[in-house]
Amino acid sequence: MRVVVPVLPPFWAGHSEAASSAGAAAGARAVIGRHLAGWGLQSLTDDALLVVTELLVNAVRYGKPPWNISMWLMSREGGRRYVRLEVADAGAGIDINLIRARWRHPSSSLMDGGRGLFIVDTLASSWGNGHSSHGHTVWAELEVEPDAPGGGPPPSG
Repeated sequence: MRVVVPVLPPFWAGHSEAASSAGAAAGARAVIGRHLAGWGLQSLTDDALLVVTELLVNAVRYGKPPWNISMWLMSREGGRRYVRLEVADAGAGIDINLIRARWRHPSSSLMDGGRGLFIVDTLASSWGNGHSSHGHTVWAELEVEPDAPGGGPPPSG
């Protein structure tokens, strides 16, 4: 089962890139919070809002417009469920393996950047990226605990 929620339509930087990304982040957080509540997954709200904010900030800072945010509710075999958050942009993307290698390297420091993705890495059950002819997408998955309320199917409609 896959339920795709287009959190925001693609948007471009307006008069102020910071104002556009701040407004988009606020709008995305509101939509995500409403859908998680509707699915009975309020326990994921704080983590999901932090993850999507970090992914969007990186897309606006390092990517190219338009930016797009999506959220999926997915089920795996065996009934395991997760929420997948995706932030896409038209840029070339980043090297996720290089970022992860910097975290493991003793001479590397999070003071030079990478803290946002480190937070994503900590909160998400998995995350990664993908490239296409249209740009770059970074995704993160938050697993729904089996005994979490709302463990049934999402509401229809």
